[in-house]
Amino acid sequence: MNKIKNIALIGMVAVTGGWGLTSCDDFLTITPTNSIVEEDFWKDRNDLQNVVNACYARLIKGDILTKYCEWGEMRSDNFEKRTGVSNTDINNVMNANLLPTNIIYDWTPFYNEINFCNKVLAHGPEIVRNDESFSDGDWQPIRAEMLTLRAFSHYYLVRTFERIPYVTVDYNNDSQDFLIGQSEQIEVLDSIIADLEIAKDIAMNSYGNTVEDKGRITKKAVYALLADVYLWRASYKEGLPLREAAAGTPEDEQTTFEVSAADDYRKCVECCDWVIDALTKDYKKDLEGKVLGGVTEIKLEDLFIPNSTTSGSFTVSSGNTTGAYTNIFGTGNSRESIFELQFDGTNNANSLLTGYFFNLSNSTAGSLVCSTALFESYANNPNATSPYIFSKTDYRRWETLYHANNQTEYPLIKGSASRITQSNGVSSPVMSDLSRETYTLTQTLRSRPNAANWIVYRLSDVVLMKAEALGRLYDDEEHLREAFSLISTVYKRSNPYPYERKVASDTLSFGVYNTQASIEGLVLAERQREFVGEGKRWFDLVRYAQRCNNNDKMLNLLTRKYQEGKRAIQSKLKPLKALFAPIYTKEMKNNKLLEQNPIWDTGETTSRTDQL
Repeated sequence: MNKIKNIALIGMVAVTGGWGLTSCDDFLTITPTNSIVEEDFWKDRNDLQNVVNACYARLIKGDILTKYCEWGEMRSDNFEKRTGVSNTDINNVMNANLLPTNIIYDWTPFYNEINFCNKVLAHGPEIVRNDESFSDGDWQPIRAEMLTLRAFSHYYLVRTFERIPYVTVDYNNDSQDFLIGQSEQIEVLDSIIADLEIAKDIAMNSYGNTVEDKGRITKKAVYALLADVYLWRASYKEGLPLREAAAGTPEDEQTTFEVSAADDYRKCVECCDWVIDALTKDYKKDLEGKVLGGVTEIKLEDLFIPNSTTSGSFTVSSGNTTGAYTNIFGTGNSRESIFELQFDGTNNANSLLTGYFFNLSNSTAGSLVCSTALFESYANNPNATSPYIFSKTDYRRWETLYHANNQTEYPLIKGSASRITQSNGVSSPVMSDLSRETYTLTQTLRSRPNAANWIVYRLSDVVLMKAEALGRLYDDEEHLREAFSLISTVYKRSNPYPYERKVASDTLSFGVYNTQASIEGLVLAERQREFVGEGKRWFDLVRYAQRCNNNDKMLNLLTRKYQEGKRAIQSKLKPLKALFAPIYTKEMKNNKLLEQNPIWDTGETTSRTDQL
């Protein structure tokens, strides 16, 4: 691992709102403080809160912000490099040549974030002892925040690199070599879960205002992350016997776990249920006094912000003032939100949008554009057996792709637009044809560039994680139907027309998706539709491949984006370890305890891929 600069040179965060924070500026504005000497720093609660704020501020800095896309999206079937962009690092990633020299795989920003969290965890108890105004009751929720943010960073790292150093102590300056070897994937997952199991019991339910309730760690955020990690660990465990059997390990020598994959899937379901129940209580509380006769039963589908349709001179809208797109991505911090990183476009700018997705200043793509699989592959029937992504009635196609005349490439519009609507001036079946000649599409761009929040977890993520876990746990009709219903609830929100008009041929059918394998495929497809550009797709594909202990099905999905060289890419990525990134060369030089991913150990070139 890298040496880290002295904390005095990294910069702290000014507490502009005192102990209670009221805006994203209060806990995200970084102010350099070069005069601080760390030994003299940790005196009272304000010193502690400065570093807590710094932990949140670092999550939105450009050097870590871009990793959410580079590690979670760039290798996936969602994106291609834009024509005319000259970037060797992106070229190599797209061609499955993961060079150890590629700065995209520099993990330093995440370990700096982990170090800040560890500093707070190390010094918090001494602040309790030294500051009479700061009690253990004040400290425990902060401890939960730091345990969770540390787990969040380690989780990004282990999903990207497989074997990583798991760091729980802080380090200080350039003269200190902090050398620690890598832990196995399962060991890292175990440690993350242990931390989150502590954090969930001591985290805050609410900070008293929306920005902090969505922008800081709450119990709901801890449970959502915990569900995600349980799902990943369960999938790892499910595939491990297959991997060991394929390697020739005798059955009596194969790895056994104190906690089985099934137990982890059940834990995932429990965590998801906790979050759904908490969001239900929040929504019911919000409705009290607003609904004539009071609030009775709130169903899961009631938690989802609806889209609207009207007949006659119809307008189908995913972006009006009450629509899903405007609330979730336009305004942000919606009732469906669980945890999202806060940006205002001025003091805190989401540079990821401009750099990789969409340049608002001139309405052009960044370095990446949506893959041909996203805009060419749609189906008249959502139950089609041939591979497709969006069905003909799906609003999300319009919420994902930027549309203009005479396009050959499609930038990602999600987040850059404040509002998206589709309309037609005549009475006709809604979305019966997806051609732009038939429908008027209005994609209203933001007035403040780069002001979109980065959503880490929201309701649909939790619902689909639960569906995936149920589909792996059970093989009976009752539970498979429950999993199907969860997926359908997410799908229905973005396809309201066929459900409102009862057009059976355009709705999902349990008769098609009534097996474990079909539910697994459906939830993977629905997660892609729902989360394009949100940093999840590559990790979904890796989780799926690890569970199957076979990359073939995953690679069939991945290579939809390649017009040429599909067989070369499939051959290159056939080993499971090829799905994990190389350790950056500088890290290998700094820490002799690190071992390189053997798949990328010799260095790769585009020409070698082309020759496969």
